[in-house]
Amino acid sequence: MPQFRTTKNIFVDPWNDELFDPNWMDSNTPIVPPKINWDYQRQIRIEDVDIWEVIYFQGGNKGLYAAWSPYAEFYLITNGLQNIETFYGKKAGFRAYKRAIELGMPIPVNKVWVDEKDMWLYKD
Repeated sequence: MPQFRTTKNIFVDPWNDELFDPNWMDSNTPIVPPKINWDYQRQIRIEDVDIWEVIYFQGGNKGLYAAWSPYAEFYLITNGLQNIETFYGKKAGFRAYKRAIELGMPIPVNKVWVDEKDMWLYKD
């Protein structure tokens, strides 16, 4: 089951629970929060993101997150409250994954469907 956190959960109240709606458990298939796509007209910033998908989280606010709402190729690594890194745009997922491994985060690798119109973000 995917987990989600708000920007507030990550930065203001990092020891509280993730974003959760009890109705998400009413189905045999995962139900996730609604998302809108980022238009890439400008570079996204942390404050533009309301909801993050949790890729990895460890106590002490160490984690890797992917922008969910808006949905973009934008990743956030927190390594304590003061150490924050972001990765945006083309190949951002690969760069964030590499950095997370360097920081000792065991990151799962999953296949992800990418729409043809967004393939420019993954190609060299």
